[in-house]
Amino acid sequence: MGLIAVSLDGSPIPDVPDVDGDFDGPVAAARHVLAATRNVVHNQIAHNLVVGNQIAHNGVSGDEQAVDEQPVDEQPVDERVVDGRLVDERVVDGRLVDERVVDERALDAAAEAPLAIVAGTVAGAGAPGTARCAAVGLSPLSGGVAETRAEGPYAAGLRKAGVTGIVLYGRASHPVCVVVTEGTARLEPAADLWGLTTGAATDRLLERHGADAAVAVIGPAGERGVPYASIITCRHHPLPRLGLGAVLGRKNVKAVVCVGDAVPPVADPATVATIAAEYAEAARTDGLSTWQHGMPGFGVWSGEPGYAPVAQFTDTSRRGGVGTVPDEIARSATVAPCPGCPTDCIKVYAGAGLHQEALAMLGPGRGDPDPWPQLSVHEQQGTDPVDASGTLTVRGVAIPPFDPRVQPNLGLAYVVAPIGPRYDIVEHDLDFDPAEGIPSAYPELAQLGVRVPRPRGELDVYRTAQLMRLWSGLDALGVCVFAATPTRPLTLRRVTDLVEAVTGRRPDVLALGVTRLRLQHEINTRLGVDKIGTLPDLFFTEPVRAGGRYAGAVLDRDAFTAAAQDLHDHLFS
Repeated sequence: MGLIAVSLDGSPIPDVPDVDGDFDGPVAAARHVLAATRNVVHNQIAHNLVVGNQIAHNGVSGDEQAVDEQPVDEQPVDERVVDGRLVDERVVDGRLVDERVVDERALDAAAEAPLAIVAGTVAGAGAPGTARCAAVGLSPLSGGVAETRAEGPYAAGLRKAGVTGIVLYGRASHPVCVVVTEGTARLEPAADLWGLTTGAATDRLLERHGADAAVAVIGPAGERGVPYASIITCRHHPLPRLGLGAVLGRKNVKAVVCVGDAVPPVADPATVATIAAEYAEAARTDGLSTWQHGMPGFGVWSGEPGYAPVAQFTDTSRRGGVGTVPDEIARSATVAPCPGCPTDCIKVYAGAGLHQEALAMLGPGRGDPDPWPQLSVHEQQGTDPVDASGTLTVRGVAIPPFDPRVQPNLGLAYVVAPIGPRYDIVEHDLDFDPAEGIPSAYPELAQLGVRVPRPRGELDVYRTAQLMRLWSGLDALGVCVFAATPTRPLTLRRVTDLVEAVTGRRPDVLALGVTRLRLQHEINTRLGVDKIGTLPDLFFTEPVRAGGRYAGAVLDRDAFTAAAQDLHDHLFS
């Protein structure tokens, strides 16, 4: 069982080194992307991405290169749902229309690069926190490296098909479905699937390949290159952000289907069972785990003024987020479970899987008083609610619904991370605040040489660097951050114990995290998009206006810029 590569058009596949310490996950996939950008001076991919390195986005970026790149006649796109469908020239009769202007050169360049969907060697072992897959490639939004992750059954499906992941090279000449089984892949015609929503396509593929198949599919949005298109796995678990659904569509791939019943090897089943039992017991009383497990789940939340966006971060007089579920929607709620994990984070509301960001962005963030119907529209069309809703960006990628004025170290990670702003790039500042923090996490931070608790609003470059390395290592291993260190039951020691019990090899989690981050940075350097980002002006000029614990929060531009450079040097020098 390993990472396999497939040429969609018969073009040669380069020889990419297989490094044992990569654990066959996102790090191994990044080496394939790096190989595609190796000769940057003569590389057409790099040239195209540098010349046209983002899709026109209805946003205001903090980066100079993003200013004034949009067509002068492009009007803001407004999304509303009436009778279950997006209107205002967005979705008509179930189809996205009037899409944001696509930079065809950037999208073509991203599609010329390899795109990988990977699980890693710990997936499929039936252990908590290991039900994670990732997609790795180049983003047409940022013009740089892209990595996005999904929970759910798909990672186990890859392992059952006899692989740890698949790398897609080239572009098919017509719509195809990639079928992975018994450690190999084949291409099947997919003309009959083209144009179908993600749910309808998944239904048809399960009829064709069996109810136990694992399906990753794009919707009509990905087929047409909508810049914020996602890949949807196993119905309710998207690989969101960064436009990789559009890249898969430009490669003419409708779906990657995993079929099989292979049993991944486990070096020490007894230890895996022990860790699983420990986790289940700890999760019953752990604060974040019980919040994630219970109803309404971690996708339904609200925060004091200044914590989450209202009107694209411009209104700090009201609470952000969505804290309640309408009764008629709550009555039909279900769970989209992850194999081996008892936490059941992902709830299904209004026909769509709900992660932590969507409602906050679609509701108060965008200004819609009833965002619930939009959830299924985005899932069926295969679009990302965050990038569809957000107008403030870093390097062309929408800022997540957590305000950096209140959590400035999270903001540092937004602008320095090679893949751009993600809310799960680093543990949030408030978890280490003396008043709002999680004391059970403090011993984990001590192992990293970090001193906590520390007051919210205090820039701490070393802590941010260590936490980015830590979560980068978890991402590289395919270990879910919503189950793991520093704030959840899987401690750093138990993560390494678990990986060793599954694979027979004990990882250095932080070192692997460093490798992943530096590979991503090297890709961006070769593409010419490696400069540090910055945040839009309002985070430096507009303090939180409402009273309460976050009143007056604002970033100091000089201090933040210096800290961002310091963080960059910590991670990449």
